[in-house]
Amino acid sequence: MGYVSLEKNKPGKDTSNFTVADLKRINLISGKGGVGRSTFAATFAKAAANAGKKTLLAEIEDDTGADSPLARTFNLKHFSTEPAKIDTHLYGLSLSAVTGQERFLNSFLKITTLTKTILGNQGIRWFLEGAPAFKEMGYFNHLLMQLREDYEVIILDLPATGHLVGLARLPRILLKMIPFGPIAERLKEGQNYFYDEKQTAAWIVTLPQPLPVSEALELRDALLEEKISMGGLILNRCPSNPFTADEQDLLELALSSEGTGGAGFILERIKLFQDAKKKLGEALSSSGKKSDLWIAPEVFNPLADSDFMNRIVRQKC
Repeated sequence: MGYVSLEKNKPGKDTSNFTVADLKRINLISGKGGVGRSTFAATFAKAAANAGKKTLLAEIEDDTGADSPLARTFNLKHFSTEPAKIDTHLYGLSLSAVTGQERFLNSFLKITTLTKTILGNQGIRWFLEGAPAFKEMGYFNHLLMQLREDYEVIILDLPATGHLVGLARLPRILLKMIPFGPIAERLKEGQNYFYDEKQTAAWIVTLPQPLPVSEALELRDALLEEKISMGGLILNRCPSNPFTADEQDLLELALSSEGTGGAGFILERIKLFQDAKKKLGEALSSSGKKSDLWIAPEVFNPLADSDFMNRIVRQKC
């Protein structure tokens, strides 16, 4: 399928549609709640699986026990803490701090019952929970175990922007405190995956609104500082613009002297989209490390739209 323009009479110069080939082996999906992050995680995972690639779709376990929005897209309440097949070529997983901690201790204690005894002791557990990044290390180790497997594509849906930055910083921070030993070895192994731009990329999902755009750029800067390669920023729920530039100017002029009504609302959304695209494009092209900007159209139910991924368009910055 060719370029799908969101704006009238603007051909697809320096553009292309999203394909599975744009994904790396390890894809870290981030963004604030409500921007459509989980939708893209599920969309990417389904596309990779439909292309015949063994794919893992993972998320961070929710400590509250609430249903997982990501799992619900596959008619499940939660993913298991063990990889489980949820579709052809597709596996779902909930990354668990406790599971990661248990597997790490098992790796050198070699006695499962001893590990469970240690972690099951409330006094010991209280002490360990107070240790720096003990919980985060559990998530990290559980993820690392999956990176070692034979998945061709791994999609990790991170619940908030801070989780991705925290995950990226964890090895560097802990290695300053624990430079040697089994923990250091795991951290360095994780760094080898995360810092390899040939197999790892972060994707930041945002909306055409001033605050989400600013936060997305701040997150990108933080990730680049941690040497995490960017797959791109995805500007989601972008309205279609049926007007030429001249038509839009005339309509804005007419509405400035009349009641705005529904047409005014539509124009305001188009203007927000144009401003967001301009701000992101300028920021991405002016920084030392360039990233692609992807434009995703507003779709009522993207997961039910088999052509949705083909309508995500790359704008070269």
